[in-house]
Amino acid sequence: MSNSIGTSPPAMINRIVDRAGTPAVAQLAKVAELTARLRIAAAEEQAKAALLNPQADTKAPVINSGAVVDRLI
Repeated sequence: MSNSIGTSPPAMINRIVDRAGTPAVAQLAKVAELTARLRIAAAEEQAKAALLNPQADTKAPVINSGAVVDRLI
């Protein structure tokens, strides 16, 4: 199994759902919940960066690996 840096964000979300032991009928809802939490966490990171440096043009963190998903969720 690859490490979290080499894992895509959707695959990492699916791993988290699987590790949690989510029943099959609830897996789609859990994936949607985690995806929403990921987007909210990214927006919060952007807002925090904007508060720390109001003069800078802050952008949302790039979610390009499973490691970022692990850090934000």
